[in-house]
Amino acid sequence: MTKIIDIPKEELRKKRQFIFLAVLSLSLFGLLMVYSSSGIYAWRLYQDSEYFLKRQFLFLCISLVAFFAILFVNVDILREHNRKIFLFNLLLLFLVLIVGRKIGGARRWLEIGNFNFQPSELLKLSFLLYTSGYFFRKGNHMQHFKEGVFPFICVACLVFLLVILEPDFGMIIFWLIWILFMFFLIKVKTKHIFFLVLLGVVASLVLIKADPYRSKRLLVFLNPWRDPKGSGFQILQSQIAFAEGGIWGVGLGEGKQKLFFLPAAHTDFIFSIIAEECGIVGCLGVLLLYFSIIITLLRVSWRIGNVFFCYFCMGVSIMLGLEVIINVGVSCGLFPTKGMSLPFISYGGSNLLIHYILLGIFFNVSKSYEDYPRMR
Repeated sequence: MTKIIDIPKEELRKKRQFIFLAVLSLSLFGLLMVYSSSGIYAWRLYQDSEYFLKRQFLFLCISLVAFFAILFVNVDILREHNRKIFLFNLLLLFLVLIVGRKIGGARRWLEIGNFNFQPSELLKLSFLLYTSGYFFRKGNHMQHFKEGVFPFICVACLVFLLVILEPDFGMIIFWLIWILFMFFLIKVKTKHIFFLVLLGVVASLVLIKADPYRSKRLLVFLNPWRDPKGSGFQILQSQIAFAEGGIWGVGLGEGKQKLFFLPAAHTDFIFSIIAEECGIVGCLGVLLLYFSIIITLLRVSWRIGNVFFCYFCMGVSIMLGLEVIINVGVSCGLFPTKGMSLPFISYGGSNLLIHYILLGIFFNVSKSYEDYPRMR
């Protein structure tokens, strides 16, 4: 039986207000934690303890400007040109393999002036747009393997190939899980989802076997004490941060793991610093806020009458949830180490900007199409 998902406009407005205020709160808290976790490190590198704080504040200002600008843009242009935007991103992914800046053994960044831009971050916009457009164009054909599922998997494999050449194995796993969730939401046949899972498992095993570094990382994840001063060092130091923090934490600015013990303390492992300085209580508060945002995003997504943008907004919600789960899981030692930022909190300009752009599009379309209840 067809059901109309109808939420009063006033309630939708309140939900959007809550999302924005909650995200802004996370961003401001992120500024505090970036300063706390990077002050000593920044002084050692640049003789300026506020170096990363000032840059993150600049990134936040730019991101907020982009967010509010998008609210007044006709986002239908994104729907009309979703394939062109995606092709442009593929070109950037190819370009980064040739002229990209190499950091830590990976060539993932394009240098633009004093800033480094990661084309794989742009996938969070372009691949979402392309996927939404593909699902919209194919419609009921997504129930058929040959007409719907297989061509999409081929395109996804092309993206995965470019990403693995950087190399960034973790990003492939991220997108694979995201695709599985999207397939589930659009009700792709179970046997086709199972095929994708099987394909992903086989490909992952091959890639792990082909690279001794990945094999070693997996073994160290299972037993960090196997290499406590090498591959297991980051995981162990992160767990020490959780242990030191306890329930209430040692206090803001009082953590010790940021004193050159925990690598990437202001980026990928900032949640560990939150755990040390704010304790389990602080961690649960942050996670509760994320959970509330994601649930609210999903509820609003189902109210969007435009099918293309409904898929897009659901994709944004799932992506944000996966990022939080993976980042926190890695910090807690539940998942192998993966360089993924904590949304709106970790240091990083391109990551913060992309998330605010996605949020701006979400707000724009949820307001534009709120007069048309979605049928299901």
